[in-house]
Amino acid sequence: MAFSHLLSLKTRLAEADDGPVYVTWCQMPGEGQAAAMVRGGFAGVLADMQHGFFSYDEMRLVVQATGRAGGIPMMRPPLDDFGMAARALDAGAAVIIAPMINTVNDAVRLVDATRYPPLASRSFGPAQALELWGMDGQSYLSAANDLTCVLAMVETVEAISNLDDILGVDGIDGVFVGPYDLSINLSGGKVGGANDPDVIDALPKIVASARKHGKISGIYASGAEQAKGFAALGFNLVSATSDAGLIAAGAGAVLGDI
Repeated sequence: MAFSHLLSLKTRLAEADDGPVYVTWCQMPGEGQAAAMVRGGFAGVLADMQHGFFSYDEMRLVVQATGRAGGIPMMRPPLDDFGMAARALDAGAAVIIAPMINTVNDAVRLVDATRYPPLASRSFGPAQALELWGMDGQSYLSAANDLTCVLAMVETVEAISNLDDILGVDGIDGVFVGPYDLSINLSGGKVGGANDPDVIDALPKIVASARKHGKISGIYASGAEQAKGFAALGFNLVSATSDAGLIAAGAGAVLGDI
């Protein structure tokens, strides 16, 4: 069975009628919970290898389980590990969200690892992606640069100052805001997250810049109310919660009814 019609973020965005695509964030390994999140309604699941607790094999299993459940398999690589981003694509990931992309050079290096020729120089070896996407090698090679999405995280003052140039790099499909790191960097050391005044001021500008370039604007939210607020600002990709957040909320809901 071919899954490619399910796995493409670009397809989901086109079907969303300008509304956001809601996904969730996983720091804890477990392919069962990833599939359950998709069955619960999330469009995709991200395996976080930057701050999460994944080995390569555990990430690969979450990517595969997300795709088999009909969701968009997403992955955040460790800091400056573009080789791991390429390996996630080989495993079947459809979206890479790379941390701390602060300069055009960072963006070009990310593209170089994740895009096939003639655009860049990703090495060819997508055995598991072929199986998950239901394609032969030539079909995947021809389609991969269009079907996969590569997003640069905006988390620093430097990234904000270089935003238009980063979005102008061919092969970067958009940006994704990390509110906590962005608040720390904009405020000079305070963990304010999306409630920090400097972050609040920056967010509409980030959305406007992405729209100007015809690219995706994404952001991490800490729950439903914040996710709705980001959607109202115009973000079209929102990670609405995390696995830990879902478990805590579920536990609270059950215990609240006892």
